[in-house]
Amino acid sequence: MIGVTYDVRVKRIIAILKGPVCSWNRCTFCCFYEEAAKDLGDLIQTAKDILLKIKELMREKPVDRLSFFNGGSFFELPFSVVSDLSQVTKQKSVEIESRPEFLELESIYHLYKILDPRRLVIRVGFESIDDKIRNSFLMKRISDGEVRRIVELRDCMKNEFDGEVDFIAYVLFGINGIDDKSIMASVKEFNKHLDGVIAVKYRMYHEWMPEEIGVSQSLLEFLIENCLDVDMAESDIWRISNPQ
Repeated sequence: MIGVTYDVRVKRIIAILKGPVCSWNRCTFCCFYEEAAKDLGDLIQTAKDILLKIKELMREKPVDRLSFFNGGSFFELPFSVVSDLSQVTKQKSVEIESRPEFLELESIYHLYKILDPRRLVIRVGFESIDDKIRNSFLMKRISDGEVRRIVELRDCMKNEFDGEVDFIAYVLFGINGIDDKSIMASVKEFNKHLDGVIAVKYRMYHEWMPEEIGVSQSLLEFLIENCLDVDMAESDIWRISNPQ
């Protein structure tokens, strides 16, 4: 889904932007490249249209949180788009997604200064703490060393920004190839070192993708108890426009 939605329960705007195709674009479980912008002009115009909708919603409804997703890393968006979005982010809780290679002290510092949020929440798609699952099965290309680097970066950012920057790990579930024990281990480990976990239910969009499987009641109860959020991937934001 490209567009804007409002969650009245938590006074949150969710904006799905068009971005360039993810710089990695090899993860076996992801096909969000199908919603990527056709070109730079399409990307920028879509962002302007979405920004107008955000402003309209902010005039009509109370907004505490803004979540921006673009099918890849927020840092891949053009500077002009990020600068335009700063018109609505001042002193709001702002959530973005990023692959770890874009996360450095300098890049986060500059983004924070541009957006001027009350709190910046960076969601990182680790998906699993298990290196073999993460890289051989999911094809994330995120080494154990890179996971450790992000943990160290998180600690550094806490000191730099008085705790106003959070790092949240995504953990994937409901996919054939990752068992309950491994999922629980991932949640426990990321909770130890980061600011929380969002569990995301896998959706199979194409036959070539890994098989989608049911979720046991025991796993679901564990996730609800131990995660900041359990996203069952049932809302419109998970609907891909014109899948290939």
